[in-house]
Amino acid sequence: MKILITGQRGFIGRHLTGSLTHEDKVVDGWDIKKGKDIFAYTFDKAVKEADVVYHLAALTSVDQSFRNPDEVFMTNVLGTARVAYLCAKYKKKLIYPSSAAVYHPELSPYAKSKWLAEEIVKGIMKTTPVVILRLYNVFGKGMNKESGSIMYNFLYDNKLTIYGDGEQTRDYIHVQDIISIMKDCLKKKWNGKIIDVGSGEALSTNFIAGLFAFYRKKKLFYKEPRREIKWSIANTSMLKTLYKKPLTTDIQNNIKELVYGTKL
Repeated sequence: MKILITGQRGFIGRHLTGSLTHEDKVVDGWDIKKGKDIFAYTFDKAVKEADVVYHLAALTSVDQSFRNPDEVFMTNVLGTARVAYLCAKYKKKLIYPSSAAVYHPELSPYAKSKWLAEEIVKGIMKTTPVVILRLYNVFGKGMNKESGSIMYNFLYDNKLTIYGDGEQTRDYIHVQDIISIMKDCLKKKWNGKIIDVGSGEALSTNFIAGLFAFYRKKKLFYKEPRREIKWSIANTSMLKTLYKKPLTTDIQNNIKELVYGTKL
């Protein structure tokens, strides 16, 4: 099986590439950081020669989407349209990591771009094997500023800042669980499915920030609220039906490991 990964040098792309390569899978990586653009003519041949395409190439920063919405729509919407078109043209399986942001496309250009991209991918489902994974808040080693995770800020910022009262909730899932689920998606039973991918547990920003504050020995600061979702949690019923392994996400252990590099 030959696997093509777009966005190979991103946070999830690096983990996925390493895991598949370790299992002796044949991986072809495309990333603009490598000078390999999904809009390039040669990308057509790469899709044609692949068996499965993981389309991870995306701009994921909400803040960046407000500063430069055109670039975000170009990459996330038109880029996904090209990948979907080529997968449909050559009848290649497409595993597309969407986002929980699609539930509230009005909140940011990023959310709108992911909603539009998902609609495009849905459009080829009748003729092409497709899996859509609506990822919630993915975190873990190797997060970068562009990954859009508040955990990155709590891990590296000198001031741990909470916007609003901190009672807004999010569903966090470790990148290793994401990689395991994405590899399981190679199985035929996932084809044609749209799945929420999270832990199924809602945790407040106060709780998450409090763990980082404790381990980093930092104080918390509060600022005026921003426009954002108040409560967010994955509906994991479909995920549990398809994915039979227990999730390994353990917030307290995972955060301590991020801060200290060790587990409890």
